[in-house]
Amino acid sequence: MAVVIGLLPVILAFSFIIFVVYRSRREADFRKREAELKLKQAEGELKALRAQINPHFIFNCLNSIHHYIQQQEAKEAGIYLIKFSQMIRYVLESSAKNWVSLEDELETNINYLQLEQLRSNHSFSFDFSCAEDIIPSDIFIPPMLLQPFLENAVWHGAKANAKIQLFISFENETYLNCQIKNLGDGTTEKMSHDLSNFVKKSSMGLMLMEERFQSLNELRGFKSGFDISDLEGGGKAVGIRMPYEKEV
Repeated sequence: MAVVIGLLPVILAFSFIIFVVYRSRREADFRKREAELKLKQAEGELKALRAQINPHFIFNCLNSIHHYIQQQEAKEAGIYLIKFSQMIRYVLESSAKNWVSLEDELETNINYLQLEQLRSNHSFSFDFSCAEDIIPSDIFIPPMLLQPFLENAVWHGAKANAKIQLFISFENETYLNCQIKNLGDGTTEKMSHDLSNFVKKSSMGLMLMEERFQSLNELRGFKSGFDISDLEGGGKAVGIRMPYEKEV
């Protein structure tokens, strides 16, 4: 009896340790499940944002096709439809992916700007370039991050004979630095102020992009984003801090 009584503190201590370990594991499992649910929710929200952006982009392309049909320009409408179908295929395929090659993204955006040139009777020109140490086929970025900014340059900023420039370079091992410049004919101070407010507050595409960057940052711990500024002599500049991977 004395032996049992003597072992009682040991038994109680051992039982307490087992209880603490069991409870800690349950709490850890609960936190893990909670984190997994939050991750799935964030991924769902990100996919929903991509789904919102793509119809907005497609809607503007359909407007351009409608323009050709109204003008009874069958040849131009045919060319536009072929290019548009190629873009639709890319948009649909990329919507289900988290990463796409920079090469594919650039080709798609070149296709997009060529479509806009057809629509606007070549009222603007564009130039894409990358730093020498960037190999587009070896770099992977989130899909459809560049297009809304280029679209904004065409629809809301481009003047007659304007030039849209895109230059991409490495910022560090995590981010690309993408600079989009719209070299227009200049705007008055009021026009510049109004355009800046429109771009930041009223443009559906860019508002969705702000939400998408926020979701990317929350989901994967990035510090990506963009800013818009005025250029001396007129025009706009967009700086994009874009996450990238070298292997997917």
